[in-house]
Amino acid sequence: MTEKPHLLDRSGDAVAWTVEHVLAIALILAVLLNVVNVVGRYLTGVTLTGGDEIEIYILIWIAFLNAAAVSWRRSHLRMDLIVKAMPPRLQLAVNAIEAIVTVVLTAFVAWQSFLYVERIFNLGAVSDLARLPTWIPHSAVFIGFALMAVIAVINGLFRARRAGASDV
Repeated sequence: MTEKPHLLDRSGDAVAWTVEHVLAIALILAVLLNVVNVVGRYLTGVTLTGGDEIEIYILIWIAFLNAAAVSWRRSHLRMDLIVKAMPPRLQLAVNAIEAIVTVVLTAFVAWQSFLYVERIFNLGAVSDLARLPTWIPHSAVFIGFALMAVIAVINGLFRARRAGASDV
């Protein structure tokens, strides 16, 4: 008999699904922007000023938000062959250490990214061609890593507790 997914799991899965689909639409828009620029460049000699910058910014957001969705689903690359061969109690210990290291590192990167975004926001920096505020694409790093830190806490506390109760 399979266990019914926890409300937290269902909610997180729904958010991850939504994020992935919004990012898929963003990727389609970036590709269309690229096509418009290529066609314009080679047929008319005219391109959208800043189009390439906007494409890059979209891809940056896709990368960091999708990293959070992948973290939620725990479908990132893991080298866990050795861990899976360990006794259940040792697996729990290794998973706890992994969660702690992940929280510390992702929180550190999120904090440093926040400080950088705050600095460039206060400077009023804008991109060269599109004239977009540069804090917008740089915020993707902060938001992505902050989400990964929160997800690591959730994974470390809730999922490990449930897995530990059933495995040990």
